[in-house]
Amino acid sequence: MNTARDEISYQIEECRKVWHSFEYFLDEYVWIEDKENHTDLKLELWPKQREILQIIINEKLIIILKTQQVGLTWLAGCAYPLWQEIRNPLDLTVAISVNEDMSQELLQRVYFILDRLPPWLYPPIKTRTKSVLEFQHINNLVSTFKSLPTTEMGGQGKTPNRLILDETCKNRLIREIYNASYPGIQKAGGQIISISNSLKTGAGWGWTRDYYTDSMKGKNDAKRIFLAWNADPSRPKDFRARVKMAGMDDHEIKERYPESEAEALEAASGGYFGDALKRHNNPIPGVKGRLKQDKQTKEIEFIPDIHGPLEVWRHPYHLIKKWDGVFYTKRYAIGSDVSEGLGNTYSVAPVKDRLLDETVAKLRSNRIDAVDWAEQLRLLSLYYGNHIDRSEGRKFKLDKETALVCVEVNGSGQTTVKELIKKKVNQYVRMVPDVVGSGLTHQYGWPETPDAKYELANDLKQWFKRMRGRLYDAILIDQCSIFIIHPNGRLAHEEGVGKFDDDVIGYGLMEQASLFMGEGPKKIIPPVTGWRADKLEEGKKAGIWAS
Repeated sequence: MNTARDEISYQIEECRKVWHSFEYFLDEYVWIEDKENHTDLKLELWPKQREILQIIINEKLIIILKTQQVGLTWLAGCAYPLWQEIRNPLDLTVAISVNEDMSQELLQRVYFILDRLPPWLYPPIKTRTKSVLEFQHINNLVSTFKSLPTTEMGGQGKTPNRLILDETCKNRLIREIYNASYPGIQKAGGQIISISNSLKTGAGWGWTRDYYTDSMKGKNDAKRIFLAWNADPSRPKDFRARVKMAGMDDHEIKERYPESEAEALEAASGGYFGDALKRHNNPIPGVKGRLKQDKQTKEIEFIPDIHGPLEVWRHPYHLIKKWDGVFYTKRYAIGSDVSEGLGNTYSVAPVKDRLLDETVAKLRSNRIDAVDWAEQLRLLSLYYGNHIDRSEGRKFKLDKETALVCVEVNGSGQTTVKELIKKKVNQYVRMVPDVVGSGLTHQYGWPETPDAKYELANDLKQWFKRMRGRLYDAILIDQCSIFIIHPNGRLAHEEGVGKFDDDVIGYGLMEQASLFMGEGPKKIIPPVTGWRADKLEEGKKAGIWAS
């Protein structure tokens, strides 16, 4: 039989374990409400929930985009701050919900967990109301959980250790709340956790989407968490088919039970690319820089520069340290949308590696005019140039040409095309009837017409579906998610301030360049001795082959 001393020792040990581990607290002590069956339910963490616990604990800025009914509000908005208030005197959590009813419901969830904890696991309760929970720690120190309805003041006043922003997609003042709260919380080293579904009709969806996609692009420091409908392992594989049979339409299913980030972020009216982006949900930033040509050697050098217009995910294959000495023909293709360079729209030029079947680099700027943009394209097409085997008999000879560039011939694009002709850069060329109808003539670039845009977008969509490689570009994924067919038949981005589709067009043009090149890359294998060995060693010593 356990003695009173044994029981006290057990309680002390349990308090120690809970203090040190949020996961232990959840596994051993947290119960949640099963509203469907009107009963208590011991929390059993799903694998996807368990994966994100350390993010919730360690990251200062977190944006959670989730499907419905996957327990994230219980986990990150209730159990986590409660755990912190139990452990830390003088700790303050402020939770802001859309309205008073929702703010009270949030705190009721906290009380639901609290009331099922053994009383020895938490400090004495000082205050318990519909909006405030306070614990009385030793030395009269108090920790507090405040659950408030929406107010523009946000987390101002006494700066909280953490700010919980619940259902941000529905909060009409979320932008003002965040902007008012962030400076003070950042200065104090506090934490902001934003939690939301992807309901596009919500008054706060614009901010929620922008904040989430900015984290994808590296424009803010927020760590993003996405939980798809199948994060709940109890849901059958045909779960979405079942809810469709129950009367929910496709768009509503994607909003409430998204399968991927791209689907969750898809335009309110249904994105043009739809399921084509389903598996492309884990973009990563490249290395920023610029290209420079040595005046004497004519070699193109990549200069790292966080403000540079070029983002590189993979350098040319023959410049990496593990290059095997094999060259390729027809490996790289480039597309380019061209802007005026006045700070409004962007000039964009992605590079496709046709062997890996993925984009390896991208030029992007809204401050380079059409003439200077042509020079940037020249450097890019040289850096990612294609090799040509000009061997004759036993004499091995290797040559190099610029990568093929396909430019959209809009107003600025015409200027860029003319400059590229002067610079002798390989360009996409179509044969079209001449103006008098007596023959064919060369037409450089891709025409800017509605029909041509449909063809471009459709070919890009098909590439997304079949591509073997990875899609790294967060900006492109973002733009594709709001690329729609408007009621008048126009194919473009969703209307709104700060909405662009320049990257979509640039990538579409890149795919046109790749299709124009025909068959895929072929190997050029230099002789094992002689040229190959000498050149490889010479290149290594000179640093030419170093990445």
